[in-house]
Amino acid sequence: MTTVEHPPAQQQERTIVALLLIGFGTLWFLFTDLSLSSVDVHLDLSEMSVWAEHFAFGYKHPPLSGWIFAAWFAIFPRENWAAHLLAASTVTTTLAITWCLLRDQLSFERALVGLAALALVPLYTFQAIKFNANLVQMPFWAGALLYYLRARRDLGVKDAVLAGVFAALTFLGKYWGVYLLAGMAVAAISGSGTRRFWTSKAPYVMAVAALIVVAPHLHWLLTERGKDTDSFLAQSVFSERAPLTDIAHSIRYLVASIAYVVMPLVFFAALRPSRAAIADTVWPKDVQRQQSLILLIVPLIVPALVNVAFPHRLTAVWTFPNWAILPVVLYGSPLLVVPRAAATRAIMLAAIVSLCAVIAAPWIAYRHLSDSSYFHRQHWQQLANAVAGLSPTPVRVFHASNSIVDGLAFYMPLARPLSGILSRQERAEREREGLAVICTADDKPCQVFGDGRGRGRPWSDVSLTRTFLGFAGPAMAYRIKIISTP
Repeated sequence: MTTVEHPPAQQQERTIVALLLIGFGTLWFLFTDLSLSSVDVHLDLSEMSVWAEHFAFGYKHPPLSGWIFAAWFAIFPRENWAAHLLAASTVTTTLAITWCLLRDQLSFERALVGLAALALVPLYTFQAIKFNANLVQMPFWAGALLYYLRARRDLGVKDAVLAGVFAALTFLGKYWGVYLLAGMAVAAISGSGTRRFWTSKAPYVMAVAALIVVAPHLHWLLTERGKDTDSFLAQSVFSERAPLTDIAHSIRYLVASIAYVVMPLVFFAALRPSRAAIADTVWPKDVQRQQSLILLIVPLIVPALVNVAFPHRLTAVWTFPNWAILPVVLYGSPLLVVPRAAATRAIMLAAIVSLCAVIAAPWIAYRHLSDSSYFHRQHWQQLANAVAGLSPTPVRVFHASNSIVDGLAFYMPLARPLSGILSRQERAEREREGLAVICTADDKPCQVFGDGRGRGRPWSDVSLTRTFLGFAGPAMAYRIKIISTP
């Protein structure tokens, strides 16, 4: 559905949407920063910190999250608030791109309902509080959809290039992006106008642009990937299950995925669609909405089918980027009546939920103090500060207990975990420059490792407590040994 508006109306619309996006980003940044103020950043950020130490076309995961991490923290300090701002900014940018996608297909009121509906999907809010490989795909997936649909409609070379680039960047964020490529491929050979599309330059330019962007990583994947990539895929992705179990797993994935978007579905039901509107939503009459439906359904369904043939870890949480096109599918039918009041109510509901989340954030932070799964995460930064205070020279490598090693690298940007260094020569060089052994008080194997290095060097015993608004978590005991060259 296309609407013609005068420039003043367009400017007013931009102002309204900009204010809504700024408000959304601010509230969910506050929620993230407040609710996590009693713990340190997620260990995914420490993993990216190790990747960011050197530029590469691939790491254990595809490289995009490591590149963005390096660029972000070249500007911002290694502080918790900066990590939280990165996550909030990623989601807000996604919604800004999604708004452009929605307005290409929907009236202003329908697009507002769609934006509010997405703001009530937990993957955009409560579960988007850490920057990782799932989150990094979101803006690029939305961008790929935006420019693919424009290229399909207008056959523009610029749109085709951008569609290919954004699709490739999605793949470089996480291999889940291959399902976006599958959706685009099916959409490209479906519906009326297919011949017109394939006799233009658009699909070929799109493919070439995507290949150029992804080629360095594919070369790395074939020639340079390390054992950690292979072991990650073998241990954390692929699995062996009985056939009936695979089918049940795929069904659970699909059901859980739909559960994530219950609020957009509630909005659709609240608009009281007629039978004709429902039929037009299930299978649209116009080409652009048919394309949108394919771009939603194929990337959701194909993982479930692939899982039956090739069992692997599959979870609805991985559908973070899939939902940008959902409002076009749900609210795009011209047979569905969407009054301005519905848009106002939808925005108000999203705002109320966001405000309530911010109000509840301190209570969540307080609960983290007594949650045993967060006990060591409360002290990663304190441990890094303790190491810096004990070492006369910068620590270049550290060995730590399994329960803490994955969280320290973010706060020790000059150091790398010893377990992540495969080269014996690099291990030896870094140990000579400065080694810290950091153990929990009850981790005897870790302490035996430290006893075998730097004989005669003393252990320092530290007891750490995390506080929040006057409340304190349990004291945790650690032992630190610094082995460095004077």
